[in-house]
Amino acid sequence: MTQFGEQDLYFLNTGQHTNLYEVMGAHIVKERNKILGTEFRVFAPNAREVFVIGEFNDWQKTHPMTSDGTGIFDCYIADVKSQVLYKYLLVTHDGQEITKADPYAFYSETRPGTASSTYNFRYKFKDNDWMYQRVDYDFKSSPVSIYELHLGSWKRRSDEQPDDAAPLDYFFSYKELAPLVIEHVKDHGFTHIELMPIMEHPLDASWGYQVTGYYSATSRYGKPDDLKYFIDQCHQAGIGVILDWVPLHFCKDAHGLYMFDGSPLYEYSQEHDRENHQWGTANFDLGKGSTQSFLLSNIKYWLEQFHFDGIRVDALSYLIYWRGETDEDKINHAALEFIKRVNALVHTEFKGVMMIAEDSSSYPKVTHPLDDGGLGFDLKWDLGWMNDTLSFFERQPIHRTYHSNEITFGMFYHHNEQFILPLSHDEVVHGKLSIVEKMQGSYEDQFHQARAYYAYFYAHPGKNHLFMGNEWAHVREWHEYRQMDWFLLDYPIHQAFHDMMKTLTKFYHDNDALWAKDFQPETFEWAKIDASANFYAFRRFSDDQELLIVNNFNDQNLYEVELELPDNSEYRLVFSSNAIPTESFNLYVKDGKTHLTIPRFTTYYLERVMTNIL
Repeated sequence: MTQFGEQDLYFLNTGQHTNLYEVMGAHIVKERNKILGTEFRVFAPNAREVFVIGEFNDWQKTHPMTSDGTGIFDCYIADVKSQVLYKYLLVTHDGQEITKADPYAFYSETRPGTASSTYNFRYKFKDNDWMYQRVDYDFKSSPVSIYELHLGSWKRRSDEQPDDAAPLDYFFSYKELAPLVIEHVKDHGFTHIELMPIMEHPLDASWGYQVTGYYSATSRYGKPDDLKYFIDQCHQAGIGVILDWVPLHFCKDAHGLYMFDGSPLYEYSQEHDRENHQWGTANFDLGKGSTQSFLLSNIKYWLEQFHFDGIRVDALSYLIYWRGETDEDKINHAALEFIKRVNALVHTEFKGVMMIAEDSSSYPKVTHPLDDGGLGFDLKWDLGWMNDTLSFFERQPIHRTYHSNEITFGMFYHHNEQFILPLSHDEVVHGKLSIVEKMQGSYEDQFHQARAYYAYFYAHPGKNHLFMGNEWAHVREWHEYRQMDWFLLDYPIHQAFHDMMKTLTKFYHDNDALWAKDFQPETFEWAKIDASANFYAFRRFSDDQELLIVNNFNDQNLYEVELELPDNSEYRLVFSSNAIPTESFNLYVKDGKTHLTIPRFTTYYLERVMTNIL
């Protein structure tokens, strides 16, 4: 048996163990590459007895686990090989019998089954060059354009639309998706893929945010080695992969972590703290040493074993504040300290990995270093920017003039944190409409405005995050039970939109004025704000480039708009969001002024023609 000593137990209980996946769960025992059997180990301090039950013993209590009274139970079972189903049967001190999946299982039975599965990892990564270069990755001065992906609904093998969870044979596997996703992402110039949670979860409709198997890549799309293949192929194509991680709460299904050994082992002891009424889940108690060790080991497992390049921490505001309340006296200090430890661990042991906070609160210094009193994240979602700008575009143009702050406000605080601008799955579900459907006016005008909005989005200070389907103006709200409407690309208006977005994302990638100084005040300067005309112009800078971004969010053409710009300068049109092709032209600034005519619902990018900008 792999040893689990007093030091392991001490570190587990004090929240200092970060390698539990090496000693807990089910581990294949081999000799000269021949599988001899499997070692099982589980932590269940409230259990009197624990048995391993599975396919190998007809799910009977014939294989008791031994314990030395510390809460650690283990046993070795010969001839149990890879991909054999099992569970733990726990007998509590009051005699209650509970059947549970393994909290540390590397693989799980496909839904609706709930058993764990032994698994023999065999895949060897071939991404040494990528991993070596990642150590020196500087996201601050690099383009970051993230494509958010739900694997089960991006593309499917079947176009049928079930009313409930799709049959498993509808899904493409991790291996099958790899070339399809990579071709699409490369074609658009995205730098990263963000996978919505791929830990094992029982309900498709939770999108992976209600987890039962924190160490188990969901079997919906294949085996864990297939996920490794997917990530490896992305790396070899020059694409980073970000994991969506959920350390706030977990699913209460009977086979999961909830009341694991008959006691609240991972969750809070008090019901009013434990119960997450918004999602019907149980909150992790992040003040417990055993819970800290479970989650710290978990994040290290995904980074070490699967080579993820970033972690997006879900629902940070609910971690910062008790039950998501934002009163100052409701701060959850134990959770804050845990999050700091997570960021310290990642930045110490996994150089170049980005830590991303999905945070809707105004808690300060989320992306400031730990030694500066911050939480230590690298990036934070700017949900205020998202809410403001979408609210602006949901208004009729005549009403937008009274809400110019929804466009301008983000520019005043953009350098306070290191922001990502998120247009995520949350904005296109549950009656919120798709992005293009949020726009006001005729069908054609909705497309014109969405074009201008995305052009403004890519030009705004901050890194970029776009949910799948937005790149071809998906009309229907996203639903996890249906694949994306790829047939829309057969329609000229969607194909033209798609072509524009490919041009736009590649332009973003190739022009460092849009990303080299994202988090510095000097990256941005207003050129003109005319709220009455829904006209907004600003300049973006790098050391060797200047771009002038001109936005007409009005339903009228604007003629001879006066702009004040550096005297004797010249600007050349390099991108237009307009569906009607625009011939390139130059603006010449004389006596500090120039004039511009711009069509309705259009964004222009103009590059300053000169050799030395700053």
